[in-house]
Amino acid sequence: MSSDDTEFLAAAGELGHRIADSAISFEGRCNWIGAVPDAPRQSEFFVAHAALGTDLYEGTSGVALFLAEAGVKLDDARLRATALEAIHHSMAHAGRVDPHARDGLYTGVIGIAYAAARVAGLLEADHLLTRAHDLLLEWRREEIRTEASDVMSGCAGAVTGLVAISALIDEPWILDSAVELGEELAARAEISGAGWSWAAPRRHSDYNLCGYSHGAAGIGHAFVELFGVTGDARFREAGERAFDYERSWFDPRSGTWPDLRGVARQAGRDAPMPTPGFSWCNGMPGIALSRLRATELLGSAVIRRDAALALAACERHGAELLAGTPDDFSLCHGAAGAADVLLYAGSENLGRLAAEIGRQGIERHLGPEAAPFPCGVAVGETPALMLGSAGVGMFYLRLSDPGVGSPLLVRREG
Repeated sequence: MSSDDTEFLAAAGELGHRIADSAISFEGRCNWIGAVPDAPRQSEFFVAHAALGTDLYEGTSGVALFLAEAGVKLDDARLRATALEAIHHSMAHAGRVDPHARDGLYTGVIGIAYAAARVAGLLEADHLLTRAHDLLLEWRREEIRTEASDVMSGCAGAVTGLVAISALIDEPWILDSAVELGEELAARAEISGAGWSWAAPRRHSDYNLCGYSHGAAGIGHAFVELFGVTGDARFREAGERAFDYERSWFDPRSGTWPDLRGVARQAGRDAPMPTPGFSWCNGMPGIALSRLRATELLGSAVIRRDAALALAACERHGAELLAGTPDDFSLCHGAAGAADVLLYAGSENLGRLAAEIGRQGIERHLGPEAAPFPCGVAVGETPALMLGSAGVGMFYLRLSDPGVGSPLLVRREG
């Protein structure tokens, strides 16, 4: 292990122990108090805080996933034990998930089951596989799917999660459920000359979105994963048509795709479009990940070109991060997420840039007198995976060993 790898692993360990130290444990379960996302500061001295939920995005199952990975890499019994307490809490309270987001990978029970199955494999905890299996059975018996089609809280998230889980839990009905949802997702598509896209519930007056968490990139990725495990050409076509729609929005002048949130269709495509973002959720990093994975599974030259364009934009943004002082280091819409995508690309130059961003973070935010890593909440801190310190820790684990799976692109392994 190189000195850089050792430094990055130590950073992940320090963040892991900070999280474990702040856990509130009771009867074999634990939770945390974190700053509430998007809550405004009500006074100079007050920030809204609440107990974490159970989901993968900002809840205890996401924290458990990081702690389990760190516990194994560091051979740390304390981190492993806290991971088990956290996932036990998630499983015990999975029924509290918003029913409008139950299918989602990041906000629903599918994500909780995925995290439980991953933690089970990491920590050799077979009882968690049984509980994940039972949670999925309960989800399947409900037979009521959410209106949303996206990865975050809708059917595409369920497809992606179920395909990944099918490699961890050997039950044919899990993949069968993914296929059924893939067919439903295809039936929901709005088909035009530009490609296939999906409207958000009650938002039909706006353009259908680009991007990973709520748009065509994430939905296209779900279809590509389904094609990869079934070989069904219908799903390959659906994924390619989703990417066609997104490609129709590419701006060759800026080399980016626009963030279409809140852009009304009546504005027309020739109207000025919002400045593109560099968040995983709605910007270039998520688009790049979807195309990198699709290139692996489809071998398409057109999609490979999309990946190169998105990565070039991410590289430019990475250089800007190094030249400034990032006010957000989270995975979802901060520096760690943008840098993690550069690492995923597997290029030596891009990996070096990701490592430089990581070293900059250590210099500024670790140590007894350093300010904590800035989180993806309006004010304050949270240990959450996609918004807070667990996600930053996962980024440092991946810098020390890129073989650690990225929560930014859940995929079937093996």
